[in-house]
Amino acid sequence: MKNEHIKSGRKKQKQNTRDKILEATRKLLEKKEPLSMEKIAQHAEISRATIYRYYTNTDSISMDLLLQLNVPDTSTIFDQNKATAPSEAILSIQKAYLDFSFKNEQTSRKFLAAVLSSTNSKMKRGQNRITTLRNYFEGHQTSLTEEEKEKLIHVSVLLMGIESVITAKDVCGLDDETAAASITWGLEMILKGCNLKD
Repeated sequence: MKNEHIKSGRKKQKQNTRDKILEATRKLLEKKEPLSMEKIAQHAEISRATIYRYYTNTDSISMDLLLQLNVPDTSTIFDQNKATAPSEAILSIQKAYLDFSFKNEQTSRKFLAAVLSSTNSKMKRGQNRITTLRNYFEGHQTSLTEEEKEKLIHVSVLLMGIESVITAKDVCGLDDETAAASITWGLEMILKGCNLKD
């Protein structure tokens, strides 16, 4: 988003216009309609010139929209798993991120596509999942070596985001419920193989 435009002049009106753009985009994504600046402007009931004052393209809108979503809160996840065994805590972290991915699937897909196709080196993926897992292991002793912990973190990240959802649905042809169950089963088997103990 073009922050310099929002910060100048009538801030409340500009924030309302921005919110209308994001809401129109969200609704179009939910309907799985292809995005264009013109279509978003039309659904937001603003002019094409106005939308370009706020955003340069649909990718920048999608990125801003994803940032507005309620990404799983690390402190809440940790609070809910204080007295939980490590395997159960990791599965709980996975569930939080998978639930987020399924709930916001179309926006997450658009965001992923924008990041992968961008030539802007500043446009990077978030580090939420890997940071959450590393923070968990920093506060909990396990039977794993440091190298094993890092490998477990990496493979766990693969099984708790939009990438695994896309693979399960698009490549394997699974519905949401079967995809979630299969991805969860995969991490359960990995954790069982690690023989993870406090």
